[in-house]
Amino acid sequence: MNPKANFFWPLALFAVFAVALVAVVAVALVGELDVDSMRREQNVVENGIGSRIKEVADAAASQVVWDAAVSHLENAFDPQWAAENIGAFFSQTHGFEATLVLDSAEHPIFAADHGRPVDTHLYERYAGEAAALITSVRNAEAKRGALTRPKHDGRMQSATIQASTLAKVGGGLFILTGTLVQPDFGTVTPLAARAPILLTAMPLDPAFIRNFADRFLLKNLRLQTGTHPPDSNLAHVDIKDQHGEPIALLTWTPQNPGHGMMHKLGLPVLGMLVCLAVGVLMFYRRGLRMAAGLIASEARAAHLAYHDSLTGLPNRVLFFDRLGTALKQMHRSSEVLAVHCLDLDRLKEINDTFGHHVGDELIRKAAVRIGGLCRSSDTFARLSGDEFAIIQPRATLAASSALAARVTAAMAQPFDLRAGRVFSGCSVGISVISDSNLQAAETLRQADLALYRAKQAGKGQFCYFDAEMDVAMKARRALERDLRDALANESIYLAYQPQINDSDGMTGVEALARWRHPTRGDVPPSVFVPVAEECGLIIDLGMYTLRRAFEDSKRWPNLSVAVNVSAKQLRMRDFVSKVTELVREVDVDMVKIELEITEGVLMGDDPDVHDMLKQLRNLGFSLALDDFLTGYSSLSYLQRYPITKIKIDRSFISNLGTEADAESNAVIDAIVRLAKAFKLSVIAEGVETHDQRRRLRDMGCHDMQGYLFSRPVAAEEIDRLYGATYVMPQVAVPVEPAPAA
Repeated sequence: MNPKANFFWPLALFAVFAVALVAVVAVALVGELDVDSMRREQNVVENGIGSRIKEVADAAASQVVWDAAVSHLENAFDPQWAAENIGAFFSQTHGFEATLVLDSAEHPIFAADHGRPVDTHLYERYAGEAAALITSVRNAEAKRGALTRPKHDGRMQSATIQASTLAKVGGGLFILTGTLVQPDFGTVTPLAARAPILLTAMPLDPAFIRNFADRFLLKNLRLQTGTHPPDSNLAHVDIKDQHGEPIALLTWTPQNPGHGMMHKLGLPVLGMLVCLAVGVLMFYRRGLRMAAGLIASEARAAHLAYHDSLTGLPNRVLFFDRLGTALKQMHRSSEVLAVHCLDLDRLKEINDTFGHHVGDELIRKAAVRIGGLCRSSDTFARLSGDEFAIIQPRATLAASSALAARVTAAMAQPFDLRAGRVFSGCSVGISVISDSNLQAAETLRQADLALYRAKQAGKGQFCYFDAEMDVAMKARRALERDLRDALANESIYLAYQPQINDSDGMTGVEALARWRHPTRGDVPPSVFVPVAEECGLIIDLGMYTLRRAFEDSKRWPNLSVAVNVSAKQLRMRDFVSKVTELVREVDVDMVKIELEITEGVLMGDDPDVHDMLKQLRNLGFSLALDDFLTGYSSLSYLQRYPITKIKIDRSFISNLGTEADAESNAVIDAIVRLAKAFKLSVIAEGVETHDQRRRLRDMGCHDMQGYLFSRPVAAEEIDRLYGATYVMPQVAVPVEPAPAA
């Protein structure tokens, strides 16, 4: 027999056997795949039930962890308030079937069924199942202790105290939640040692089941009584009460991906296996030569899957894997772990100035520099862009501080790049972990919050995480959400401060954005404007302010209206076109509008900003330069940019008559002379006394605004006070110096 045939037939038989074996294994794996898929679906549903219970509990807490709830439910019970803010609100907003308020002795004082107030005997329906919840809440309340005084620092005073369970009530299934009535910011203090409790009942009705099925993509989801599914092919999860006893069953049709795959791909896969077997026989020898190369390629691919391609450092995937391992080791050894979150300063500026290839070079060199400061047991990873992280096991406070200090000091040194010498710097947030049960993502989130605080305090610093940061961030996020709603609901309003000439005649007004929060009261611009800048709402806020100022300006034919324009608005490529469209829509006279800009807008002599200001001036707007000489001023601004007016900052005015009087006199006199030299108008803001007015008038400044004349008032007040003649009435001078507008 041919030797080649002797070689071929055993190999062919082996290939056929291998194909048959793969087919048998594939059939077995199909069943295993379906079983694993069903288990995963059951785990998802179990976790989803827990998450839904938590969402319902959070919804209940939103209305009772609130100063107003303490006032109307505990200090002095207000049934009308309870009907609107408890009964109707929870029914209409969240779909609760029943809401009840229990007093300090667990006696019902309010009850609502489907949002309508009813007799408090409704409590008897839920009392049995709710007893354990009420006890749990009272135990937590006793452990917390009494709230004896309000807080004045704006932080949340109370952590939510509540308990939830699934229960069968009257043949129906409900999510029962008991929530303690508590203050949030502490403007109201509870009078009694025991607070009222809100008891809510959310039914697991067909709508609840449909929403749950849509959320988790479950097919034929049903809520059934009993503890065994009617069909063994159905996936199921037990619904258990607070005692762990099954009270109902969720069933659904599992996806069975294995059988679906086998049904669709069985014949093609079999054909491919046959072809593969033939290919193996044909290219047997060639395959041997390629094996070594494939092994090497696999190693490279594995490395790229867990490492950053730019720096070679571990990437986010490997970072979280090692962080999880470190947390498990902590559980065994009880050692402390530190997580550092790092952010390069000025990378965007370097990218914009030199190009992204220089930014990439900086990232590589920064990775080498920081990596040289870490121990071999540390994990140094690049998470994204300019964000890095360090896992520092067995780290004391002193050790973590020392590492962060070394990193910030090293990064403060210049980098010699191909484009030249650049300075970057680095900010570091640190979370020291002593609880090994903490999730890896939560540890990084804590370090990231600390990084945010470090960057707020000034770049090139490091900061540790504490629990107050989390509370403050949540409060800031709540303020951000409220600001979005305020802009959407147009509850931001404009106040106007008159501008007065020598004859006590009003020549114009300055528009100032104000926000009256429904629960926080008046929120100053110094609070909500930075929030708007951080969350990307400053452009919307600016355009909203422009629209309102344009509309109000039509009420005063003989007055100019000054309105601030932010730097971000002037860097919008379509800002001029948007303003032009707004002018046409409102039909406003642009000659009456004065746009106020700050010196920071002019820094860098951006040609785009220069062109945009020129276009605005050509449209007819006046341009006023605010806070002149308070920053990095340059006289060339007055020549290069189409400025029409200079505003003398209140900081110079307030120094008149103080120890800094001589310096302020000189500065104000210089500004007035400059304005006259450049044929510009000049106005002083923050004028509060007659002496200040006299001095300004003597120096040649004849237009002013400030509390001496009027506080910022509503547009209707401008109409009422000054009428058609716009002559200022005599007003009292405030005793205390006025705050910044």
